[in-house]
Amino acid sequence: MKTKSVFARITTHPHYFVTVFCIYRMKHLICIVFGIGVMLAQSHAAGFEVKTSSIISQPALEVLGEHNGSWYAIGLEKPGNLNKPPRYKIMKYAAGFSNGTSSELYPSFGEKTHYLQAAIINNKISLFYGRCELRVDESAMMNTQEGRAVMPVIERQDFDLNTLQPAGSAVVIFDQKDDYFAASGIEIVQNADKSKTAVLIKPYYKYQKYKVVFTDNQSGTETSHTYSFKDLKEYLSFVNAGINNNGQMYVVAKVRTDIPGTPQSKNGDKYHLFSLNKNSKEPAKADFTPSGESGKPVSPLKTAVLGNGELVIAFDRFSDAAGTAYEGLSVVKFNEALSVTGQRDIQPSEKLVPLAEQYNKFKKGREFSNVELQQVFPLEGSNFMLLTEYHARTPNTGKDAPVTVERSFMITYRMDEALNVRKQNFIHKKQKSAVVDYAFSAQAYRKGNDVYLFYNDDWESDDAANMNLKCSYLPENGESSIKKVLNTSGSFFTSMAQVFMGENNRILFREDRLVDFGDITKEVKLLEVTINE
Repeated sequence: MKTKSVFARITTHPHYFVTVFCIYRMKHLICIVFGIGVMLAQSHAAGFEVKTSSIISQPALEVLGEHNGSWYAIGLEKPGNLNKPPRYKIMKYAAGFSNGTSSELYPSFGEKTHYLQAAIINNKISLFYGRCELRVDESAMMNTQEGRAVMPVIERQDFDLNTLQPAGSAVVIFDQKDDYFAASGIEIVQNADKSKTAVLIKPYYKYQKYKVVFTDNQSGTETSHTYSFKDLKEYLSFVNAGINNNGQMYVVAKVRTDIPGTPQSKNGDKYHLFSLNKNSKEPAKADFTPSGESGKPVSPLKTAVLGNGELVIAFDRFSDAAGTAYEGLSVVKFNEALSVTGQRDIQPSEKLVPLAEQYNKFKKGREFSNVELQQVFPLEGSNFMLLTEYHARTPNTGKDAPVTVERSFMITYRMDEALNVRKQNFIHKKQKSAVVDYAFSAQAYRKGNDVYLFYNDDWESDDAANMNLKCSYLPENGESSIKKVLNTSGSFFTSMAQVFMGENNRILFREDRLVDFGDITKEVKLLEVTINE
C-alpha cells in the first residue's frame, strides 16, 4: 500500500508554532504533533524586539525590502525549469507581521521566459524576465555560466504596491534588434535612500556592449543608454555595480581569461572601471589591476559606494603563490571621475595574534590564514568599516561525506576619510557544520557611525542546533560589547540568507532551513529585529 503524507501548520501566536504530521495508511489516520516550541522566548532581550513570520509556502523567496513601513517579498512556486516556468505571488507584511496580505498565485510569465530579478522601483514592484522567440532557444537563455545565457528580449512587469495587482502590461526594456547585442542577464542597484535605481543589462560574453536603464524614483523619469567597450579589445565579465546619491553609477568589470584564445595575464586579474549617469553619452573609464606582494594572488574584489559618493574597492593579499598565507588587506578609493583619491595596505594588529591562536594552532606568521574579507560597510560621509572573517572548508573522510564548513572569529577595521584605521575589533564567534554552508555570515546595521553586527554563533554550545543570534555593538566612541538577541531552538533556522534595512531601526532577515519532509526540502521564514536602544 502507498503511504500519503499531508502537512498542516497552525499558527496560534507569533511566538509559537504547531506542526501536524498526518499519515493515511490502510484507511487509518494517525496524527503526530511533532513540534511545539517557543520560537522567541527572549524576544525583548538586551534592547532588541524580535518578531517572526509563519512558514512561507513558497520556498523560492526573494525579499525586496521595505517601503512605507511594509516589507515586500516575491514567492516563486519553484525556481522554474525548461518545462515549467515558476508561478509567483507577492507578499506584503506590516511591521512586526501584525497583518499581511498576498496576491493571488499568478501564472508563470509564459512559455519561452526566464525570471531574472525583482525590485521596488518608481513606487512599484518591478519583475524582470528574459524572453526568447523559439522553444529551442530556452536552454541557452537558462545557462547559468557567467555571460553564457542568451536573452534576445528582457521585459518588466510592474505591480501596484497597495493592491499587489498588475499595473499595466509588460514593458520591453531590452531588445537585441534595437540595441544590437544579446543580453545575458541583469543587475539592479539602488542608492542609500532608494531614490535612484539603475538596471545594468549585461551582454552575452562575445558582445562588447552593455546597456543601463536609469530611473529617478522621485520624479518617475527613466533614461537608458547603450555603451560600447570595443576600444578595449577584450571580453568582460561584469562583477560589481553601485550607484551613489548623485545618480552616478559605478560598474566593475573583469577581463575574461576563460575564453579559448584569450591571453593569460602574468600580473593577476585585470579589471576595468566605468563611471556614468543618466546624462552620460560615454562613461569615464579606468584600468585597475590589484596586486599583492611581488605579484602574488589576491582575493575577488569587494566594493561599496560611500556616503560622500566615492567608490571603494578592497581585497585580501597573500604572501605565497598558493594564496594561503594571509598578508592583509588593500583598500583603494576613487571619485566619480575614477581618479584615485586614496589607497592603503592594512594588516591585523600583532595584539590580535593570541586571540586568533585560540581557534587554530598555525605556524608562526600563519595565525590569520583562512581570514577573508566579507564586506565593505559604508558609514557616514567617507567613513566605512571592513569586515573580515575566518572561513575554512575541511573535507571529511568516507564516500560522499559532506564538507565541514567553519566560520569563526571576525576582525573589523573602522576606516576614516584618510584611510586611517581608527579601531580594530576582534570578535569571538564559532560556527561549524557539515550540513549547512552558512549563507548568512555576518551583517551590519548602523545608527550614525555606531555599528551593530549581527551573526549566528554556536560557540561553547551543547549541540549544533542550540545556536545564538548575537549582536556586537561597535560604537564610534567607547568600548564594544556583545549581546545575545535570542537563543535559538532546534526548530530555528540556522542559515540566514538575506538581510534588509528598514525604517525605525528595523532589520529583516530571510531565514532558510533544510528539511526532509518528502517533497519539501527547504522552509523559509522572515525574522524582524528592532533595535530599541
